[in-house]
Amino acid sequence: MANAKRISAFYENIRTGATHDGIPMTEAVSALCTAGLQGIYISYASTLQYADEIAEVLAKTGVEITGLHAWISFSKEGKEARDVIDRAAGLGTDHVLIVPVCDGNDIETLITGMQDAVSYGREKGIRVYMEDLDDAESPYNNAAGLQKFMDRIPGLMCCFDTGNWIMHGEDEVEAFRQFRDRTGAMHLKDRRLTKENPDDASIMILDGTFRYPAPVGQGMIRIAEILSMAGEWPLIVEMYDYSPSHMLDGIRKSVEWIRRQ
Repeated sequence: MANAKRISAFYENIRTGATHDGIPMTEAVSALCTAGLQGIYISYASTLQYADEIAEVLAKTGVEITGLHAWISFSKEGKEARDVIDRAAGLGTDHVLIVPVCDGNDIETLITGMQDAVSYGREKGIRVYMEDLDDAESPYNNAAGLQKFMDRIPGLMCCFDTGNWIMHGEDEVEAFRQFRDRTGAMHLKDRRLTKENPDDASIMILDGTFRYPAPVGQGMIRIAEILSMAGEWPLIVEMYDYSPSHMLDGIRKSVEWIRRQ
């Protein structure tokens, strides 16, 4: 029943493809809407840099902003996480994904920062999410690490990323079962063992081997099985590192595959 769920894609991925193909964002998003795209998922930085362009896309295509995402350094002074939440409220979406970082990856600093973000989000009517991060140095690049944040921050939600459990070779379906009750949105990210396109970028996991991006449903991640257990959450196609010359086609294939599930 995935076609009953709202399908979105990362604005930045669409923009990579549109820039490569030399077409306006309104044209790129409109074509994806024909395939079944309903929303766009935008970084906080993009909402500032491309504000006029985003407004035009929303007006001309009818898509909605599904949510905002941002990497936030809690080592710095200031309230950047609160700025992201304020921006989300102003744009009419109801959640933000925060990827917390800090000097030395001190988990107590990260938890304290996220506790403040969740508390402020509650005041503003904005849900705050975290994901499992595919970064070798991150303290939440596996299920045990992410669980520490969930245990310490009751109001924190999980944005379940299907493709990020690769760092420690964890089973993504078992991870989904673990976090399903705290999940409110999903990044659908697929992986391959070999390149599909010559300019696909790789990520090295902790055993020294490499993984490559793939359109959703065309890789090795058990996404169909996960979707069969998922709730009516936003489904967000993510294709960072995929070939710019094939990006729009890859997003289209992903959207169409999700609709068939």
